[in-house]
Amino acid sequence: MTPERLLLDSDIVIHLLKKQPQIVARFMGLLEAQTTFLLSPIVVAEIYAGAYTREYPTIENLFGFFQRIALDSETGRLAGQYAQRYRKAWQGISLEDYLLAATARNHHCPLWTGNRKHYPMDDIVLLDPE
Repeated sequence: MTPERLLLDSDIVIHLLKKQPQIVARFMGLLEAQTTFLLSPIVVAEIYAGAYTREYPTIENLFGFFQRIALDSETGRLAGQYAQRYRKAWQGISLEDYLLAATARNHHCPLWTGNRKHYPMDDIVLLDPE
C-alpha cells in the first residue's frame, strides 16, 4: 500500500542526495503514486549541518519535492514523553529521533527511515528504505 503522506528521516534524504539507486527508485515510485513527502525542520538542520556550501543548490533542489512542515508544542510534548518512556531501555536514540517520531504520529503518516532501531515506538508506522 502506498502512503498518501510520508515523513522523511535524514538518512533517506542523505541517500537521495547521494543518488543511492534503490532509494531513488523507491522515491520515484512513491512520487509517481502521488505521495506527499513531509520534511521536518529537524531534518533540514541535520542535512545542512553535514553539507558543504557548494552542495546547497542540490539540497534546495531536492527539498523542492517536499512539503516543509513546522514543529509545534504538541510535537515537543509527545517527543518528551517518548524520551521519558524509552531512553533507559533504548540508549542511543537522539532527541531529534524522538521529535521525528512525534511528528510522524501527529501528522498521522509513516516515517521513512533506515534506522528502525531509533524508533521503538509502537504507535508509529515505519516505512522500510527499500
